Amino acid sequence: MEEIDLGIEEDTPDRETISFKHFLEKTHAGIEKVVGGVWEPTTENSIRKRKILYPSIRLHCQTCDGMRSYRVVFNPASGWSQTTMNTHAHYRCGDCLEDKKQYALHVEMEDDGSGKIFKYGEFPTMGTPVPKRVLKLLGDADGKLFLKGRQCENLGYGIGAFAYYRRVVENHRNDLFDEIIKVCETVGASGDLIEELKEAKKEISFMKSMEKIKSGVPQGLLIDGHNPLNALHKALSISLHNETDDDCLEYAASVRLVLSDLVERIASLRQDNKQLSQAVQRLLSKKKG
Repeated sequence: MEEIDLGIEEDTPDRETISFKHFLEKTHAGIEKVVGGVWEPTTENSIRKRKILYPSIRLHCQTCDGMRSYRVVFNPASGWSQTTMNTHAHYRCGDCLEDKKQYALHVEMEDDGSGKIFKYGEFPTMGTPVPKRVLKLLGDADGKLFLKGRQCENLGYGIGAFAYYRRVVENHRNDLFDEIIKVCETVGASGDLIEELKEAKKEISFMKSMEKIKSGVPQGLLIDGHNPLNALHKALSISLHNETDDDCLEYAASVRLVLSDLVERIASLRQDNKQLSQAVQRLLSKKKG
């Protein structure tokens, strides 16, 4: 299980200090933060210098296809008098040693080892890639809209990201119902549940659809015991005009995560049942010796 890093090291009336790790992993481009543990004094050839303490970070590795630890590749010390600098941090996956991540930063060092850091940008952009199964479900046009929403989310544009995601979910409500109905038929769910889902699909609005569903969804599709369709429905009910951009950014991330997890669970259930069916058929078809 991934360890959750809240990033908060110190909270004072005039500033909030976050960890360097949290800044690199979670802070969007174009934002400045007060960061703890930025640098330490060092000595090279009897000369005092300052060395930036680039931390080990956890990112999604495209090559390994999962979360991995990344470490900085090269970290030279700077002159003692140099308290402000523009720097490029080059990171590499500690497992495959192939996947790379770069950060462009402006650093202002404080005497206590902390500092103010501005993130010019990063490459590749922040965030876990959208699962291929999600893009396949959405198709070409809406898949591109979803990726635009992901780009807005990466840049910290909450209202834009949420608007894109919500539009895509609304456009593919029926596709989600179709996929869930297929799962129900695959795993042998009750006829009442399948009929409820078919009736719900006929409704024009998501709200009316949810009113038709009394039995919920198959157990394997629940997320922490909750129906993911309810979560998506509530997201569609949020008024963009009544929320801040930061709130919309959180809602957008939640919609993306719930939709992605639901699609992955649907595919997993269907695959697991297919493999189980094949195993049973192999055993039943085996002739007695």
